[in-house]
Amino acid sequence: MMRPRVPLRPLAPLRAHPVAIVVAALVGLGAWVWVAPLQSWELAMTGLAQEWRGARRPRTPVSIVAIDDYSLQQGANADLSGDRLLRQLQSWPWPRAIQAVLLDRLQQAGARAVAIDLLFDAPSSHGALDDGHFAEALRRHRPRTVLAAQVMESKGDVAGLALSPPITLLREAAGEHAQGLLNGPTEPDGSIRRRPGDQASTLRRELAAVPQGFAISLLQAGDLADRSRPPALAGRWLPLLDPYGPPRTIPTLSVWSLLEPRSFQALRASGRLRDQLVLIGPTATLFQDLHRGPFAGAEGMPGVELHATELANRAEGRALWLWQPPRALWALGLALLSLLVMLLAERWERPLQRLALVGGSALGLAVLAVLLIGGLGLAPQLFGAAGVLLLCAVVSSADATLRLQWQRFRLRSALERYLSPSVAAEIASQPREADGLLGGRSVDVVVMFTDIRGFTARTRRMSEAGRAKDLVQQLNAYFSEVVAAVHGEGGTVDKFIGDAALAVFGAPLNRGARQEAAAALRAARDLQRRLRALNEGWRAEGVEPWEQVIVLNFGAVISGNVGSSTRMDYTVIGDAVNATSRLEGVAKSTNRPLVMSAAFAQLLPEHERLEPLGRFELRGFKETEAFGLPTSDEMSTENGLEQESG
Repeated sequence: MMRPRVPLRPLAPLRAHPVAIVVAALVGLGAWVWVAPLQSWELAMTGLAQEWRGARRPRTPVSIVAIDDYSLQQGANADLSGDRLLRQLQSWPWPRAIQAVLLDRLQQAGARAVAIDLLFDAPSSHGALDDGHFAEALRRHRPRTVLAAQVMESKGDVAGLALSPPITLLREAAGEHAQGLLNGPTEPDGSIRRRPGDQASTLRRELAAVPQGFAISLLQAGDLADRSRPPALAGRWLPLLDPYGPPRTIPTLSVWSLLEPRSFQALRASGRLRDQLVLIGPTATLFQDLHRGPFAGAEGMPGVELHATELANRAEGRALWLWQPPRALWALGLALLSLLVMLLAERWERPLQRLALVGGSALGLAVLAVLLIGGLGLAPQLFGAAGVLLLCAVVSSADATLRLQWQRFRLRSALERYLSPSVAAEIASQPREADGLLGGRSVDVVVMFTDIRGFTARTRRMSEAGRAKDLVQQLNAYFSEVVAAVHGEGGTVDKFIGDAALAVFGAPLNRGARQEAAAALRAARDLQRRLRALNEGWRAEGVEPWEQVIVLNFGAVISGNVGSSTRMDYTVIGDAVNATSRLEGVAKSTNRPLVMSAAFAQLLPEHERLEPLGRFELRGFKETEAFGLPTSDEMSTENGLEQESG
C-alpha cells in the first residue's frame, strides 16, 4: 500500500523567519568587519587544497644548488682534506671566491643561467682580493648571472625604503640590470603565498632604483619569457604561488656536490644541470630562511625554493589566481546566500535532514573549490561560501533540534498529568545514549610506561634553586614528544603520573595484537629519537639532559569510562598495567633504556633482534622473563648520556 506523499512546507512571510534573518545579518556583518581573518582562513584552506592535489614536478628546467646542513657539516670535517677549497668551508661566511668556483663549475656543467640568493651588499670579510676573484667570475659569465638585492623598510619618525644592492664592484661586473629583488610579501600568519616578483613591481612605484623580481631577472638571463597571464574572466584576480610540493620537490643538489671534485665530475658527466636555470641559495636551518605556506609543514619552505617556484610558475604560465571581489559585494553576497539557504532548510523539520542536505551542499562546494584549485589554478573563494553553508547547516539543525525538544517538553508535561514522570520522560525523549556510559569491556592491549631517571633528585635540586618553572617547561616539552610519538603510531595516552606517562595500543580501537606491538615498538624508538633531539637542544642551552626508561608489556585490561556522572575519564585498569609499572624496576636495575616483557616480545616479528635480560621477581606477580634490544641497537637510538658523562 503506497503511503500518501507529504508536501513540503511553503515558505512563510520573511518576518516569520527570525533565525534566518539574524544569521544572514551576522554573516554579512562578519564578512564586512572581519575581512582580514576570513581572507587568512580562505588562504589557509586554499593551501590545504593545493596539498590535497599532491606533489608534481615542474616542467621547466629549474634546479636548486642548496647551501644545506650537509654541506656545512662536510665543510666542518674538511680540515683533514688536502683540498684548499674544501677547507675554506669550515666557517660562514664563505670566501666569495667559492661563489666564483660555483659559477665556473655550473657553466662547465652546462647551466643556462644562474641566480645567487645571497646578499653581497658589503665588502667581503676576506679582503678586497676575494671580491676581485668573484668579480672576475661575474664578468666571465655575464649576462648569465643574477645577483640578489633587498629593500629594507625603516619605521619611526623617518619612514621610507632603502635598497641594499650588491657592492659597486660586483654590480658593475655582473651588469647593472643583472639584479633581482628578494623581498616577498608576508601574510599575517607569517606565510608567503604571493609572488615575490609582484612585490618588486609594487616597491618600484615608491623607489625607482628597485630592480625587478629575482625570478623574473633569472628568466631574462636565461632568455625565457614570463608566460603567466590572468584568467580571461570578469572580476579581480590576485596571482599566488602555485607550489609543486614539499621542500626539495624542485630538483635540489647539495652545494657540496659541486665543490667536491669527484662528486662534481660525476655530476658533470650525468648532464643533470645541462640547460638548467639554477638558483644557489641557503636551506640550512642556521640561516633561518624558512617560511610557512602550502606543503611547508613543520620544516618550513626555504626562501630559495619559493623563488624557484615562482620561476617555474612564470615559465610554465602557471599561477594560482585568487578572486578578490569588492568588500561590500562579498559581504552582501554571503548574507543573501545564508538567508536563502536558511529559508530553504526550514522546509524540512528533522534536524538530521537539514544537517545532511545543507552540510552536503557545503561539502560539494568545498570539493568544487578543490577541483578548481588543483585542476585549473583558480580560487574563486568558494571555501568562504562553503563555510557559510556549513554554518547554516549547524544553526538550522540546532534550531530544528530546539523546536523538537520544546515539542517533546510540551508533550512530556502533558503526559505527566496521566503517567509517572519516568514513563513520560521515556515516551517523550526516548534516550539512547545513556546506556553503557559507565560500562567497560575487557581487551588485550600493549601497555607502554615511560619514566625519567633521577627525576626526584632533579626536582629537589631545581626547586631549591628556584627553577621550578623551568622544570615544568622541560616536563611539558617531554610530554609533548611522548604524545606525538604515541599518537603517531595510533596509540592512546592514558594519563601522566608525575614524570611518568602511561599509554596503550589497542584501546579503544584494536588492530590486532601483532600490529599493536609493532606500532608500540616504533613509538618507543621514535620517543628515544625525540628525547635525543630535546637533549641536544638542552645541552646547547646549558641545561642538564634527561635519560628515560621505556617499558612495554602485553596483556588483558578493562577499558572504559570510569568516574562519576559529572566527571569521567577513559582509562585502562588491570594486572597488565600493574605489571608494566613493576617492570620499570627491572629497567633501572639492568640500566637498560628499553625493557619488554616476554608476552610483548612474543608478538614481535622474527627479524627483531632481542636480548634476554633474565628472569625477575615482580611484586604481586609470578617470576617473569624480560628482554631488551641488543646493545648496538640501543646505542644507535638512545641519548648517549653515558659516553658524555665518561
